[in-house]
Amino acid sequence: MGWQDLTGYECNYNSFHLEDYAPVQVTILDDGQPQISTEDQIVLLRLGMVVADAVLRLVRALPQPTAVRCIVLANDTNGTFRFHRIRPSEDWIDLEDWSGTRGT
Repeated sequence: MGWQDLTGYECNYNSFHLEDYAPVQVTILDDGQPQISTEDQIVLLRLGMVVADAVLRLVRALPQPTAVRCIVLANDTNGTFRFHRIRPSEDWIDLEDWSGTRGT
């Protein structure tokens, strides 16, 4: 599948677009790009925090809880929520390869 580790796989698999579930307006510009206002980006971030809280509560209720990381991102084109199990030898991004476009 091209995944170097389980963390990368989980971040991709356990990901969804917040704007699909939030009362925000996504305008499509003439060039086909979506546009989300600053106010609606805040709505997306707040929704992401609510989802993160719910995920953490569910994980804590497991018979053997594990450490997880929730990632909430929002910008002027979309908002995403991701989560993954924390593994000491893995990270969800390669900081040396970060281009600012990953995570959308």
